[in-house]
Amino acid sequence: MSEKILEVKDLVVQFRTDRGRITAVNGVSFDLYKGKTLGIVGESGSGKSVTALAVMRLIPNPPGEITSGQILYRGQDLLKMPMDGMRKIRGNKIAMIFQEPMTSLNPVFTIGNQIEEVIALHQDDVSSKDRRDKGIELLQMVGIPSPEKRYFEYPHQLSGGMRQRVMIAMSLACKPDILIADEPTTALDVTIQAQILELMKKLQDELGMAIIMITHDLGVVAETCDDVAVMYCGQMVEKSDLRSVFQKPLHPYTNGLLHSIPHYDSTRDKTKGRLPTIEGMVPSLFDLPPGCSFQDRCKNASEDCRGKKGNPTLKALAPGHEVSCFNPMN
Repeated sequence: MSEKILEVKDLVVQFRTDRGRITAVNGVSFDLYKGKTLGIVGESGSGKSVTALAVMRLIPNPPGEITSGQILYRGQDLLKMPMDGMRKIRGNKIAMIFQEPMTSLNPVFTIGNQIEEVIALHQDDVSSKDRRDKGIELLQMVGIPSPEKRYFEYPHQLSGGMRQRVMIAMSLACKPDILIADEPTTALDVTIQAQILELMKKLQDELGMAIIMITHDLGVVAETCDDVAVMYCGQMVEKSDLRSVFQKPLHPYTNGLLHSIPHYDSTRDKTKGRLPTIEGMVPSLFDLPPGCSFQDRCKNASEDCRGKKGNPTLKALAPGHEVSCFNPMN
């Protein structure tokens, strides 16, 4: 077993709104191991990105607040750490790639300026020349052609794939223990997506870092992850290793996600049938039903799911395979 470097326990994140408080992340727990990739999967609004921002302690307050739980990095609770100490961890030991690189990069500074700023923030003993040399080396590492030229260009002069590579270079500037990638390939075409994912895997192998891959794309999960956690309405409903989740999903929601993936089958009559979907809509966090949040979309729902037994909680039904469901898949 690899070394455990991050442990999240019973994390709860709430937001104050005009309509009252909502719980965006409700009792989330997971572990992350050195050199491994954990995929956090779910529909938009399931709490994936909020979980990542909570780990980085970037939840805007107000209106957001981490109300309970623990985030243990190498045994140290980040939620109890003074903000000065957290700033030394953030970007240095735990780095994050955000969804849209064009909004994450400052349009009025060159790529080189922005990479050097990251290095200077965490390594103030590095000279200006060494920062520039290291910045160019990072651009070369992430596969940007002519890095000496690109170093002096602005974000708008680069393609979407190039900008994403710059974000990866910035996140790796201090060789972090943990890289959080929030939908890193969403805005990219399929070919560039594959290149970015291959690059991240290559760099992980070289640097030995752990990755949290946040995505709604199970194809990305299948290509990159060792373990999977499925989220729905702010809760984790299933956790296990990649093979177990894909071969024998236990939660009806996970099963629905897997069956809704388009796939090529040369023996199937393309004129018959439709791609399976998960009927219904994700309920509003302001109006969650009693019991299981997935009950109105679930074909396995029973009276137990509608609040008779309270709310389901994660339980291990197989070694290392946990599910939060009263009527799991057979």
